[in-house]
Amino acid sequence: MTSTTQPGAQYHIGRVKRKLATGVYQTEPVACFCGSTSAHLVTDTDRYGFAHAMWFCKDCGVIYANPRMTEASYAEFYATEYRPIYDHPDETAALQFEKGRQASEALQVYLSEQHTLRPSIVFDIGCNAGGWLKPFLDAGAEVHGVDYGPERVATGQVYGLPIEVGSIETLEVMGKQADLIIMNHVLEHATNLEATLARIRSLLHNEGMLYVGCPGLFTYELDTLFQNAHPWQFTAETLIYVMECCGFEEVRVDHGITSLWKKSDAYRDKADRPTKFLRDIWNHLSSKGKRFIPHVRTENKFSKVARQTAVESATKRGLPEITDLIQRHTGQAALIVSGGPSVDGQLEAIRQRVAEGAVLCCIERMYPWCHAQGLVPQYVVIQDASADVTDALQDVRDGSTFLVASQCPPAVFDAIAGHPTYFFHTNHDLPNDVLTGPSPMGVLINAGGSVSLCSMSLAMLMGMQTLQIVGFDCHVTAGGYATGIAGVGEQADFIQVKIDGRAFRTTPAYLAFAQQFFDLYEIGKRDGLLASVTLYGDSMITAMSREPIGA
Repeated sequence: MTSTTQPGAQYHIGRVKRKLATGVYQTEPVACFCGSTSAHLVTDTDRYGFAHAMWFCKDCGVIYANPRMTEASYAEFYATEYRPIYDHPDETAALQFEKGRQASEALQVYLSEQHTLRPSIVFDIGCNAGGWLKPFLDAGAEVHGVDYGPERVATGQVYGLPIEVGSIETLEVMGKQADLIIMNHVLEHATNLEATLARIRSLLHNEGMLYVGCPGLFTYELDTLFQNAHPWQFTAETLIYVMECCGFEEVRVDHGITSLWKKSDAYRDKADRPTKFLRDIWNHLSSKGKRFIPHVRTENKFSKVARQTAVESATKRGLPEITDLIQRHTGQAALIVSGGPSVDGQLEAIRQRVAEGAVLCCIERMYPWCHAQGLVPQYVVIQDASADVTDALQDVRDGSTFLVASQCPPAVFDAIAGHPTYFFHTNHDLPNDVLTGPSPMGVLINAGGSVSLCSMSLAMLMGMQTLQIVGFDCHVTAGGYATGIAGVGEQADFIQVKIDGRAFRTTPAYLAFAQQFFDLYEIGKRDGLLASVTLYGDSMITAMSREPIGA
């Protein structure tokens, strides 16, 4: 694999090749992080023409360089040739500083709004010109940065930032712990992941967070990805594996990879490898053109602070928990009405299933739709934390029982006051002492990211092993949503997926829902909670399924 380089870079590329050939830059053989040496060769040449063999570990999926330069050789390389080879002429130190500052401002807002973290001490390892530190310095934090590149450090010092040439040891001698440590495009450069992360862990306050940014395998074209400066290449799942083995717990991570971590007292056993994702990774590496969809990673779009406030309010209302309904409908079928446009063509099927004895359940935004069709749902499932979810509750009638997630705004509970209501938690990312209720720890429902999936879990909890689902389309058509649905979510970032020759227009969120459906389906089957699922209407899930589940 090669890449077009800038004119000045060729001289330095030649220098590195000569140093490698003459032993000035030394290399060493290594195994994968997990200890395995069973691997597929991905490439033997990086994008600049350097001999750089990258291997896909058959056991854990981590991609690693073998052989690679020693730590001492890498240090000299970063101080002399790295920037002239890798930096684009237009990417001046000042421009990179500004890009870092803007990215850090977004991080600062996220930490404040989602985690109420306003760090008083911030470290940046591999800080470049220090742009990531500037917003925190301006907010009054004590900041310190280190980088191997003297010219970048000099630029940052012009901005008055306390950064210097060096690495982790420069920060260690200060004897301080940070509330936030930033490592943006740094970890993939580490030669010893365990040793590096152990030192980072000792520098991090027990309540602090670590930001790690890396090039994600699934978000780059392979011919631009591999480079001799990177001994490691991660996916979100393999990075989670590495971090958990080194005493960190995921706060968030996407395929990007932009990620946040906190300390954990539990260390994952290296033998507990993420084998579930090996197929996705190898397919991405080995396929030509056609690729499988990897596991879609999502994050709760609602503010953690707002959700925690809502949960604390809900738990004080004295409502009964969902456990009171366990096995309430054993032997009956559930008919779940979701909000996809194909539901409009299934009205007669819905009426027939209800006449046959199916328990009618609808998602909150389809409650008015049911009214308009003369249907009275026995259960209305409310999970959405949006402020406008109350639009579906403007005309609350007798005959329905409301199953409400504690993350919903207080206005939801006010709107259904006086009607049968049970509450449950879905907020696994909130502190345990928040998720309370009549029982010591409250009840958490495996709801994925969709109220339709939540309805599936609740139906199984109530003993309904036969699930019939209408309108869970998971792709975008001209209709968008069911006619008369109360409020709609944003459909954006469209992508096209081909299944058996048919092209589906969908979104990352809908793809995640479809994948979570199969996860929940497998769990239900495994645990004896589920006998069958039938999907009515035009659902992408039906096309994805290996089993016949479409009506």
